[in-house]
Amino acid sequence: MLSKHQKFWNAYARIVQKPTLAMITSQPLARRAADLNAILSLKTPPGLQLTDCALTHAGENVRTTVCQTGPVPAGGTMLYLHGGAFMIGSLRMYRHLVARLGQAADQRAHFLHYGLAPEHPYPHALDQATAAYLALCADPAAGPISLVGDSAGGNLVLALLHRICSRDLPRPAAVVALSPLTDMRFTAASLHENARSDHLVPVSWARRGQNAYRAGADPENPELSPVLGDFTDAPPCLIHADETEMLVDDSRAMAKVLKDQGIPVTLTLCRGRTHVWHLNVGRCPEADASIAEIGQFIRDVTFPATP
Repeated sequence: MLSKHQKFWNAYARIVQKPTLAMITSQPLARRAADLNAILSLKTPPGLQLTDCALTHAGENVRTTVCQTGPVPAGGTMLYLHGGAFMIGSLRMYRHLVARLGQAADQRAHFLHYGLAPEHPYPHALDQATAAYLALCADPAAGPISLVGDSAGGNLVLALLHRICSRDLPRPAAVVALSPLTDMRFTAASLHENARSDHLVPVSWARRGQNAYRAGADPENPELSPVLGDFTDAPPCLIHADETEMLVDDSRAMAKVLKDQGIPVTLTLCRGRTHVWHLNVGRCPEADASIAEIGQFIRDVTFPATP
């Protein structure tokens, strides 16, 4: 049964956020509206610390912000790739979630400031994510690395994992994708069947985002549709999705691909929550429980208990 808090956030998403996403077509205005929504509705953890970082690999410079609460983490490093249909998303929207995930996983959590579409179409964001990941891999103090992302950021995380495996780059220790977009061919049944039941995402917004990022590139490219990717020797993966959201079939298909390629994968499906309900951490028990599950998964994979 859903908590009263989750029911409230479901109603807020359906009444306020979903119509706003459908209505606003100006990218600058959409980004300002998203930041205003974050200020009004998202809970900043007490003791939040933000540290800007510059990462460099092969001449490419990228910016991250380490989001932290409490003592210095000891369990490695997390690279977080945010959602927002490739078009919106900012530190103000995600700093609380990244900090809480880092705390739950006992990892130093980096939020990547990647270039947004349509100004920066594919492969810009993926190239920046690759540079950030390889820069962290080259840092002896980084420890085990986890890749985490939601929605469009989940697409980038899984596309990055495909790139890592197909190029035989150093593997991360764990991968987590929250309500990810995994198939830009847009043929999944849930895109149509759940168009009304999805509390947050309008169909027009999803299509606008993928078109802005793809910019005419072939959707059969596994760097755009990681469901078509190669995941040889990939680490354990965790995928979260809700059965009422439009992208649930993307999560199901991605989990099947990973399983068929022999990759340990856990697919956690909920029912009746908003797309990326994790953003309500600190204000909703369902979100808090999911963050705890992700943290436990990363800790178990990164430092498995000895028999």
